[in-house]
Amino acid sequence: MLSPRRSISRDEDDPAVVRQDGPSYEQGVAAYARRAYEEACRCWSQLAEAGDAQAQYGLAVLFDRGEGIARDLAKAVAWYQRAANQGLADAQYNLAVLYNEGIGVQGNPSQAVHWFRKAAEQGDTEAQYRLARCYDQGLGLARNQAQAAEWYRRAAEQGHAAARNCLGDMYRTGDGVARDYAQALHWLTLAARQGYGYAQVNLGYLYDQGLGVEADPLEAINWYREAALHGDPMAQYNLAEMFRIGRGGQQDPRQAIRWYRKAAAQGHPGAVRRLRRIDA
Repeated sequence: MLSPRRSISRDEDDPAVVRQDGPSYEQGVAAYARRAYEEACRCWSQLAEAGDAQAQYGLAVLFDRGEGIARDLAKAVAWYQRAANQGLADAQYNLAVLYNEGIGVQGNPSQAVHWFRKAAEQGDTEAQYRLARCYDQGLGLARNQAQAAEWYRRAAEQGHAAARNCLGDMYRTGDGVARDYAQALHWLTLAARQGYGYAQVNLGYLYDQGLGVEADPLEAINWYREAALHGDPMAQYNLAEMFRIGRGGQQDPRQAIRWYRKAAAQGHPGAVRRLRRIDA
């Protein structure tokens, strides 16, 4: 799945600044907000050529999305590059995504890492998470679980749900950090309460197995069900298993089959095997 790139944003509480002596970036933002893309392009083109980093970013977005101008990814890359070189975090992030996925430029994982790092070091939460993923998976640089955990932590502390899940899971497994089930419980709970499905499954597992908390099958079922209702196949399978063996209550074969089927429909191998045994 392709990662979304950032567009143009403005705090709606802040009115656009109008300059009497020429176009401003803020005027372009206001035009963009009302979908007057050609007007935004006129505002930003002059400023971008003069070296305004925000206008360069705005122009890059227009070329990237083909709004008010013919879509041209090569030009989008060029303008993102100019803005990124001036330290604009949004431009650095979008440029990293383009290099990471080979859009408008030849794919280059090391360049993606370079620009994710530049944005991450400015406190950009999503860039911190993406940099952590690069360290976690060894994409564009040597795999380093300790560095992955550090960048997950920075993003997690800013409220990034996926980073909180990854950090919590690292504490659960002891990858990149010393195993600490209490810390796992802390971070997974935060992510699960944000509605992050993977964290809900992982948190359910902690309650199921009594890791970092007293075993509580009913609480495990609650978290498995929360994720299962949102379509997570692992949660659906785990929930089916709870109903099959009667963990947390009486056995319920009908509910077990129901959730096995939902998980199997998404290709979960354990659910497929379990249904074959039931049907045999």
